[in-house]
Amino acid sequence: MVNAYAPQGQLSEQALYEVMDSLEKCSVNPQDRVIIWDDGSRLTIAQTARRIHVLSKLPLPQVESHVVGWLEMNYVPEGLNEQQMELLESMVDEWISDHQKSWR
Repeated sequence: MVNAYAPQGQLSEQALYEVMDSLEKCSVNPQDRVIIWDDGSRLTIAQTARRIHVLSKLPLPQVESHVVGWLEMNYVPEGLNEQQMELLESMVDEWISDHQKSWR
């Protein structure tokens, strides 16, 4: 359960750990712009953040920020060569950019 009186930094850190744990077994389809959960759910960035938010009761903005961070920095599929990895990164960057435009 979340302590509503915890400092923002502590809430962000809790959200980071929750996101990393939640997405540990997930994969990504950057063409369809979905995060694929181990239960087969295919969710957007916003839907993924809401799912984690509902389960953890952590602030949605922090959760969503860490989902984006996971896509940018932590999601590394196995078996890709350098060219495939560059393509994946490009597609993910475009996906994140479009997602962030919808935040505004």
